[in-house]
Amino acid sequence: MSEILQRVLDNPNQTLLCCGPMSINIVDSCVEIAEKEKFPIVLIASRRQVEAECLGRGYVNNWSTEEFVDYVRSKGSTYIFTARDHGGPGQGPFEQKNNLDLQESMNTAKKSFEVDIDSGMNFIHIDPSIPIRNEHLTFEKIVERLFELYGHVAEYSLSKGKRIFIELGTEEQTGSPPNIQEFERFLAQTESFCRKNRFPKPTFTVVQTGTKVIELRNVGIFEQNLPAARLRTIESIRKSAEIAFRYGCFLKEHNADYLSTENLSLRPKVGIKGSNVAPEFGMTETKSLIHLLRTFESEREYNDFIRIVLMSDKWRKWMSPDTNTTLSEKALVAGHYCYSYPEFVEIKSRLSEIVSREGIDLNEYLKRNIKSSILRFASAFGLT
Repeated sequence: MSEILQRVLDNPNQTLLCCGPMSINIVDSCVEIAEKEKFPIVLIASRRQVEAECLGRGYVNNWSTEEFVDYVRSKGSTYIFTARDHGGPGQGPFEQKNNLDLQESMNTAKKSFEVDIDSGMNFIHIDPSIPIRNEHLTFEKIVERLFELYGHVAEYSLSKGKRIFIELGTEEQTGSPPNIQEFERFLAQTESFCRKNRFPKPTFTVVQTGTKVIELRNVGIFEQNLPAARLRTIESIRKSAEIAFRYGCFLKEHNADYLSTENLSLRPKVGIKGSNVAPEFGMTETKSLIHLLRTFESEREYNDFIRIVLMSDKWRKWMSPDTNTTLSEKALVAGHYCYSYPEFVEIKSRLSEIVSREGIDLNEYLKRNIKSSILRFASAFGLT
């Protein structure tokens, strides 16, 4: 492993920051911060965000996996690493669009992983937790699929002479504490599987850490006013981290967005060695765009942007059942999904012209705000 990454993983006072690349501005902000502050950042691309050329590309800048990794590599940073986030069957639009069955979905996931490896990604998160065609998906089925995909990734990367670091996940975030008994049983199965097949052990394994994002807030146990439950969750995370370390891997969490700075600063202390953040950075960029649209009274552009986001329906998956969010809040939740739409590109171009008359460089303004958000996490994680 890179010495830069290893230093963070070995430091008990630091947690590795893993950022979702929802836009070029977010990617560029991560690169510029990492280079300036001299700490590593992992860019975690889901299959919806960035996908293989042969599987239809992703919504972020219409990037293929190949183009995304090439773009990041072109920046020449030794502090930026790339990762496939939530790789697995049913995780990409290609399977959903074509209503693929289980075997077809597994083959598609394997092809996606192959392109990840060929393109030079550093990490692969294997996550087979999505039911295919509304099946009843048991833990045993998830583990069976995970090991099949694990074997494929390990053997394919070996055949290509590539070193891939693997992250394992077996469930969607619920906002609850980890199930320690089930977690240890899973790691014991994983160790046996790796030993039997002479595969490298995973670098990270994901557990529940009391986090879950809904709309513009974190609704997990950490942000609820339940002191006793919070303390139990902290103790469970500590135990899970100790168990993971005993099995030769590190603990990682998803959905740390919108946590208070106080709760973020607990991450290194309780043994969380990697933390994923994505929606909050997309929200920050969209909030900054809307602020400029409102400040410079660009009513036409503002209304067009709200209409595009609402018609995309991308906001629906983030809503609570009893939501009372406003149109602007829905735009904040899902605006970044629409950045590559031709209609949005035109809106942004018009806004850029408007603010440039006041001496404002639009993208530099957006990046300043994104960087402030990134640095909040980096500081809490002991990286700055």
